[in-house]
Amino acid sequence: MTKINPLRIFREYLYLNGSVLGLNRRNLDFIGPYNPFRFRKYANNKLLSKRLLRKNGIPVPKTIAVIRSKEKLNNLDFRALPKSMVIKPAQGTHGRGILVLFGKSKKREGWIGADGNVYTEQDLKEHILNILTGLYSLSGRRDYAFIEERIKVHPTLKPYSYRGIPDIRVIVFNKIPIMAMLRLPTRRSRGTANLHAGAVSVGIDIRYGLTTDGIILKDTAFWADQYERTNIHPDYKYLELSGLKIPYWDKILTYAVKAQKASHLGYVGVDITIDRDRGPLVLEINTRPGLGIQVANGAGLLERLNAVKKVRFASVARAVEVAKALFGGEIEEEVESITGKHIIGLIEDVAVYSPAEVYKKAKKEYKKSPAKLPKPKKEVNVKAKMDTGAFYSSIDLQLALELGFYDLLQFDRLYSTRYSSLDKAREQLTNLRGTYPQGYGSVVGFKLVRSGSGNTVRPLIKVPTLLGDEIKEITYTVANRTHLNYPIIIGRRDLRGFLIDPTIRRVTRRVIY
Repeated sequence: MTKINPLRIFREYLYLNGSVLGLNRRNLDFIGPYNPFRFRKYANNKLLSKRLLRKNGIPVPKTIAVIRSKEKLNNLDFRALPKSMVIKPAQGTHGRGILVLFGKSKKREGWIGADGNVYTEQDLKEHILNILTGLYSLSGRRDYAFIEERIKVHPTLKPYSYRGIPDIRVIVFNKIPIMAMLRLPTRRSRGTANLHAGAVSVGIDIRYGLTTDGIILKDTAFWADQYERTNIHPDYKYLELSGLKIPYWDKILTYAVKAQKASHLGYVGVDITIDRDRGPLVLEINTRPGLGIQVANGAGLLERLNAVKKVRFASVARAVEVAKALFGGEIEEEVESITGKHIIGLIEDVAVYSPAEVYKKAKKEYKKSPAKLPKPKKEVNVKAKMDTGAFYSSIDLQLALELGFYDLLQFDRLYSTRYSSLDKAREQLTNLRGTYPQGYGSVVGFKLVRSGSGNTVRPLIKVPTLLGDEIKEITYTVANRTHLNYPIIIGRRDLRGFLIDPTIRRVTRRVIY
């Protein structure tokens, strides 16, 4: 393990680049202005949070009992309680006061805790009494306890969790997920998934829901800043922490955004666990989420927060999509650096440009007969489909005309002619090549295209195209695609140098050519 002091590393690098969020700036610039005091009670009290979330259709763990006084505690029938359960303070913080019980002991009367100890009925009463007196509360004030169902850990995460419940912390600001990490219970944390208790925190790539790298505190004191970076679980030496795919990832991000909206708070940390049977469940909302998530992800929060301050989205799905586009991609960058190829989606926003000589000529022709011709454009932004089943790329006739390729009008009969006989199609191709050996103006040639619906002969044009982050001059076959979903398809001849990930959906962008 490599020892890391985030105060030193982040001051030397991230602070200099203005991307890390410090404690004072978090409090003054984000918690103060964006978290109205009258709404903080919903986040500071776990029971109020659960009630609010349940009211807004967000799944939460079931509450078994609530103990608000010594009288309630004395009247509590411990024999009626389930074998496995979790006892929590309503206003606790940093995982303090949470007692996870796995089942009844066979050797002696009592419940087995995450630390392996057996807790008798008297032990549980004393623990609940400590909660009521405010031992674990935020400000030391009197508190109340509640007993909750124990989550059945999802099979994907169970091998990584020492007797406790792992959870995912998602920072949400302005209804957009900003950063996320997976928190795994360890022997040292006694089954709780809290970094300051000794749990492991692992960064998550927001786009893919894949874990990246882990950290653990060297000292579990509240203000400790000595971290160790690790890719191996401290209790299970054979388990690597990176490359783990989080189940229900899109649903987790969706619930995180919905929880923030329901709380009426602008900047929160939403803790979500995954139950084996019920899927994602929201555990709680935090008004002052810790800053260690930056170390786990090797990235600063401030830059991301500033990027979405003024962004507004009515749709939760759109907010999740934007978060993936803006803040995901660590895994993608790693793949690109290894393969030397850019990763693109199945459907991409592309820009097509009119070549200078074509545009200049088209402007003159348009002035002569504007009623018959579409006004030429220098640039058009459209959605294109990456089609590995096609060798050549294809562009819609109307789109090509918008770019000023007016010479295509000379071949109007080609777009509606389909040849059932391959020989006739070849004959037509030979005639065209003989008549126009070098093409015709902006038309550079002709191509025979065979498909299940028949054989066609199409003109060829060269169009500069922004694909991914690269402008390529692509030779397109021209066809009437008005009845199809996409005006452009990119064939595999022009996809060399790219890897296709069908899960990627990018945000529309504009680049000046």
